[in-house]
Amino acid sequence: MDLPEQGKGLAKFTFEVVKNVVTTSKPMLVNEEQQKERLDVCNDCEYYDKGRCKQCGCFMKYKTQFYTAKCPIQKW
Repeated sequence: MDLPEQGKGLAKFTFEVVKNVVTTSKPMLVNEEQQKERLDVCNDCEYYDKGRCKQCGCFMKYKTQFYTAKCPIQKW
């Protein structure tokens, strides 16, 4: 994934997080257990490399913490 695509993905993700906080009563962050479960899935994924997802370019240690975050290939 090239840098402009990563920038677009980050902008979309940021918008979704802000929209969630402003328009719903859902939490911004998941609990530690859910974040660990998501990250465990990433650790076993063929697209996970040195802390980043090769599909979306995100640093998964951080992305997995957000309630609205989604795996780009629907693994979580």
